[in-house]
Amino acid sequence: MRSNFSLLLACAILATVASVARPAHAAPQAQTPMLSGIWSSTECEPWPGRPFARRELTLTGADYRLDVTSFADNKCTIPTLRTRYEGRFIARGPSPTIPGTWNVEFAIQRALLTPYVLNTADFLNSAPKGTCGSDRWFVGIEQDLAMTGGCFLIGLNLRGRPVEYDIATVQDNRLFLGQRPADGGLLFAPERRPTAFGPPLLRTGEVVILLPPVGGDHAMSAMLIVIGVSLLAAGWGWQRGVASRRSVFALWPDQSITMTT
Repeated sequence: MRSNFSLLLACAILATVASVARPAHAAPQAQTPMLSGIWSSTECEPWPGRPFARRELTLTGADYRLDVTSFADNKCTIPTLRTRYEGRFIARGPSPTIPGTWNVEFAIQRALLTPYVLNTADFLNSAPKGTCGSDRWFVGIEQDLAMTGGCFLIGLNLRGRPVEYDIATVQDNRLFLGQRPADGGLLFAPERRPTAFGPPLLRTGEVVILLPPVGGDHAMSAMLIVIGVSLLAAGWGWQRGVASRRSVFALWPDQSITMTT
């Protein structure tokens, strides 16, 4: 009986460990440590469709946030507009055409704009009502574009779950993504996937990814952990009960002899 219980307990513990340690099924490459982190522009970058820009990309497993801040000058001292993209990041696998490179995708789930100068706010307010934010634009006030499905004035269409098809590689402490299209558009089709790299982003911070890995079954892993701990507690209590009963049975005959003499 005791050996059977020990075997059951060992199996439960092994199942718990295997569940927590198993890789994600949805996007196995997305949890690669070399990509997770905070990446920032190393310089003021020429940006198609905008004079100049700086980027900050935060990758946390399969989630990302990208801030692209436009500037009016080549020193990046006069900000005009910040575009924030949020969504899911997927590393599909090695590129079949560029060695050492991954094909990656940025699924845009949310976008927000913040105008920093009056001219930019006025420009956004010139859009037809209901096509670029649900409220009027004011300097320094961020607005979510979810209600209007994007901002068509600047070519940002969020309808239909848009995905940017990109490439990525890491060299030392730098992340290279694909070169932006010369027409200033987004990479919303596989055929627009870049074949060359743009300016690098420097790793400027780390992020913490909690177990289980991104894409794993969090609920199932948590349940198995609870079951494993419960079985450990039950086994400890059972063994203490058996030991206690054995001690009572061992003492009872001596007490009976004492009472009959």
